[in-house]
Amino acid sequence: MEEQKTYGFLNNFIYALNIARKSNLKLLVVILIKPVANIVCKLLWSYAPKFVLSYIENNLTIDKIIFNIIVICLIGLVFDIISTTSNNAFEYEYRLTEGYLEKLRMDKLFRTDFKNMESPDFLDYAQRAKTALYRGNGFFGVLYESRNFIAQGTLMIVSAALIGIQNFIIMIIFIIISFSIAKILAYFTKLDKEGFSDAMAPTWRKMTYLESITKNFDYAKDIRLFNMSKIFRRELGDVNDTYNAMNKIHHNRWILCNVSMEAILLIQKVLMYTWLVYNVIVGNYQISDFVLYVGLVTTFHDSVGYVNWIYSNMRGNCLMINDYRNFVAWEEQKEIASANEGHITNINLDQFEFKFENVSFKYPGHDNYVLKNVNLTINGGTKLAVVGVNGAGKTTFIKLIMKLYEPNEGRILLNGVDIKEYNREEYFKLFSPVFQNVECFAMPVYQNISFAEEKNTDMDKVNAVLEQSGLKEKIGSYEKGIHTNLLKIFDKEGIDLSGGEKQRLAMARALYKDGRVVILDEPTAALDALAEDRMYREFERMIQGKTAVFISHRLGSTRFCDKIVMFEDGTVVEEGTHDELMAKNGKYAYMFQIQSQYYEEKKSDSKGGKDDEK
Repeated sequence: MEEQKTYGFLNNFIYALNIARKSNLKLLVVILIKPVANIVCKLLWSYAPKFVLSYIENNLTIDKIIFNIIVICLIGLVFDIISTTSNNAFEYEYRLTEGYLEKLRMDKLFRTDFKNMESPDFLDYAQRAKTALYRGNGFFGVLYESRNFIAQGTLMIVSAALIGIQNFIIMIIFIIISFSIAKILAYFTKLDKEGFSDAMAPTWRKMTYLESITKNFDYAKDIRLFNMSKIFRRELGDVNDTYNAMNKIHHNRWILCNVSMEAILLIQKVLMYTWLVYNVIVGNYQISDFVLYVGLVTTFHDSVGYVNWIYSNMRGNCLMINDYRNFVAWEEQKEIASANEGHITNINLDQFEFKFENVSFKYPGHDNYVLKNVNLTINGGTKLAVVGVNGAGKTTFIKLIMKLYEPNEGRILLNGVDIKEYNREEYFKLFSPVFQNVECFAMPVYQNISFAEEKNTDMDKVNAVLEQSGLKEKIGSYEKGIHTNLLKIFDKEGIDLSGGEKQRLAMARALYKDGRVVILDEPTAALDALAEDRMYREFERMIQGKTAVFISHRLGSTRFCDKIVMFEDGTVVEEGTHDELMAKNGKYAYMFQIQSQYYEEKKSDSKGGKDDEK
C-alpha cells in the first residue's frame, strides 16, 4: 500500500470551504451569514440585562425603558430570523456540493488503473471516501459545524477579552483550561477515528457487498435454489457482531472522554463564579455589572464547551475528508511514470506490429508469476489464437496487451514503441473486446452499444451492428425498439437478455466501436460445441480486415486462425499454425484430438436425438 498523506485540521477545513466555493458559492455565503447573526444575538442578550438594570439605576421613565426593551427585542428578532433562514438554506444549498463531491469520487472509480479495482487497500479507501459523503459526516459535518465553530469561537475570544479587561490572570487560566479540554478531545477523536472508523472500513465494505448481492437479480436464482440465505444471514450476523463489539468500545471510549471533559469544565465553572462573587463582596461591581459579567462568564463557559465539542466533531470529520482527499488523489501508474510515458496521442496503424519482449507479470500482493518470459510477435491483420487450459495465463496476456496492467519485467511494443508511451485513452480506442462475462447496463439498448448519449449516437450504425450480430429481430420485436431499456432496475418494462443474446450484444458493441484489434476472450465458454461453432463463424465474418486475438481453452477458434500460441503455466510452450502444431504431435495436438472427439460425440448425440424423434 502506498503511503498516504496526512493533512492538518486547518488544511482540511480550508479544503472543505474551497470545495464549497467551487461547487456552490451560495453555500459559502450561507455558511458565513449564520455565525454573524448568532454572534450579534448572543452578545445582545448578554448585554440586555445590564442595559435594563442601568435604565432602572439611572431612573429612566417607564415608557423609555419599555421603548428601549422593544428596540432590543426587535434587533434580536431580526438577527434570529436571519440565523434561522440561513440554517434552513444550508441543507438545500449543500446538495449541489454533495453532487460535486460524488462526481469527483465516481470519476476516480471510473478512471483509476484497472489493477486498483482488485486492490483491497484501494477499495477500503473508496469505502472511506464514500463515508466522508454521508450526511452528518465528512464534508457535511465540517461545513455544517463550521458555522457554529466560527460563532462560538468568536464569542469565546470576545468574552475572554472582556473578562481579561477586568482580570488578565483569570483570562489566562481560562484559556489554559480550554486548551487542556481541546487536547483531550483531539486525543480521543484521533483514537476513535483509527480504532473505529478506519477499522470498520472493511466491515462496511463487506456489508455493502452483502446488501448489493441480495438486491441483484443475477444472484437471485442461486441464492434460492442453493438455499444460500442461511449463509448470508450468518455472514450478516458476523458483520453485526463485529459492529456491536467495535461500537461498544467506541461508546466506552467517549464516556471516558466526557467524564474527563466535565471534570475540567466543573473546575472552570467553580473558579469563574468564585471570582465573580468575590468582586461583588468587595464592592468592585454594581448589580448591573455583576449581571453583565455573569452573562459573559456563562457565554465564555458555554462557548468553551461548544467550541471543544464542535472542534472534536470537525476534527473527526476532517480526518474523513483526509481519506477522501487521499482517495481522489490516489497516484495512478500513469501519474508516477516517467516523463515520456503516456505522451503519444497519435497512433499510426496503417501497418503495425505488437511485440512482447521477455514479458513477466505477477498480480499485486502475489509472489508467483502468472506470465514468465513471454516473447511473441503479432502482425497487423493476423488472426491469433491463444489457447491453453484454465489458469494458463491467457486472460492476463490480454490484460497486458490492452494496457490494463503493466508488466513487472520486460516490455510490450507497438510499432517498436513501448506501449507505456502511448496515451491510455487513445490506446484503448484500438480495441474492440468481447469478453466471456457480458454485463448489461440499466439503460436503453442503443446506449448499451454506443455507450454515448442519444445525440452522440449513430442510430443507423446501431441498427446495422444489431443486424450483423443477429439481434435485430429480437430488439425490433419490442415497441420501443433500440430505445427499449435493459433490466428492470429503472424501468418496470425493461427487458433482460439470455446468455447467447448477451454474447451477441457484446458483438454489436465491438462492431460499433470498430477498433482495429478485436479481442475475443472466452466469448463462447457458456455455449455448447455446436453453438460455439456457429458463433465463431459469425466472429470470422465480423473481423474481416482486422487484427483478431482469440482466447480460449477450447479449440473451436483455431482452425481459421493464422497463428496459434499455446500457454502452459504462464509460458509459451508451442507456437505455429494449426497444421504445424498438429504435425508436431505435442500438447496442442493432444488437446485438439481430445476436444475433437468430444465434439464428434456431441454431434452424434444430436443426430441420434433427431432420429429418435422420427
